[in-house]
Amino acid sequence: MNSKIRRGLIAALVLSTFVLSACAAATPTEDPAVKITQIAATIQAEFTQNAALTPSATPTSEPTATATMAPPTATPETSEVFPTPTATIRVSDQGNVDDKAVYVSDVTIPDGTIVKPGSTVVKIWAIKNTGTTTWKTSYRLSYLEGLKDAKEMLYVHLPNEVKPGISVQVTVTFTAPAEVGTYNSYWRLVNSDGQLFGEQMSMKIVVGNP
Repeated sequence: MNSKIRRGLIAALVLSTFVLSACAAATPTEDPAVKITQIAATIQAEFTQNAALTPSATPTSEPTATATMAPPTATPETSEVFPTPTATIRVSDQGNVDDKAVYVSDVTIPDGTIVKPGSTVVKIWAIKNTGTTTWKTSYRLSYLEGLKDAKEMLYVHLPNEVKPGISVQVTVTFTAPAEVGTYNSYWRLVNSDGQLFGEQMSMKIVVGNP
């Protein structure tokens, strides 16, 4: 019940009290104080009933902001590229002290020879046995690095046995590259045990127009 209605009831209660007091001498009725108490109790009961019927304001909670998680970003996988291994001949540089060799000469294709692109190049080295053992045909001239031979062979066997103090000619056939430029190729002797020995043999050509 609001304050205006409440003040009105109180005023009515006071007015009733005066009226009852005026009539008390003429008409023997019940005690005015008792009547006032009854009216006050009635008003209080109405207050209590209205308070019970009036719904209480329910506090409304404010919505809580929810953080939105960004979806995880996919990390691209990197692929590592490994070079393709090149076939090699397993050799050791711990040669037999009895196996020795020295370069004698370039029988063909001296260093700096100009050749046409794509042409066949037949290289012959003269090599001398300066050791104390006889080189068997299982001995070979092995590729080290640079330009490979025409068939991309990694070694060339000796054409015959070579006794100490004797020279031998070893031939390797190449195909000149198609691109103009200077090219080198390096080779060395290997004995029957796979051990390198002797001096290194080399070839140097210039691809161009002779």
